[in-house]
Amino acid sequence: MRSMPIHRLTKRLFLLGLCGVLTACMVVRKPSETELRALDHPPSAVQAKLDRFYPLTLAWYEEVECQLLAQGRMLSNQEKALAQRLGVKFPENVRIVVLEKFPMPSNHELATEAEKLGLGGALEGGRAMGYAIMLKPKLADNPTVIAHELVHVAQHDRLGREAFLRRYLAELEMMGYARSPLELEAYARQSAR
Repeated sequence: MRSMPIHRLTKRLFLLGLCGVLTACMVVRKPSETELRALDHPPSAVQAKLDRFYPLTLAWYEEVECQLLAQGRMLSNQEKALAQRLGVKFPENVRIVVLEKFPMPSNHELATEAEKLGLGGALEGGRAMGYAIMLKPKLADNPTVIAHELVHVAQHDRLGREAFLRRYLAELEMMGYARSPLELEAYARQSAR
């Protein structure tokens, strides 16, 4: 076995670590056409769960967005230009809030479901809720993470608040985070400059 020079090994390990932190890199199978069609008509068990939790989720989503918009910073001119390129309709309305801990629902059942879907975990470095983008301090100025969250804002604009939220929840429930088409789009487009 050939040994690798230490600087190349260090660089490779750094890039692998960065890839894991910033983009949750992993080899995933893209959703099939059948799976994508199923998202439009979720199985009855998934539909029942969406019907049960969606009103609570929407109320929580809107409450958190409203609170965060009042305290966040505006996008820089460079970030606004990026937001426009990514499809955000009103970049001037986006606010970035840096938080050690992201808000979780006060409703116990909803919080439990949110945790199952990955919200509030140690690996969550960014989250968009409407026009509010939350970032952990270590990622507060990371252009890749900001771009990723701006893609979610653009998706929100494209689909509309309620359709986006319902679709995102269905994707997480049926495919998981790593295979969610909305997440795959955000990862694919987060390097746009």
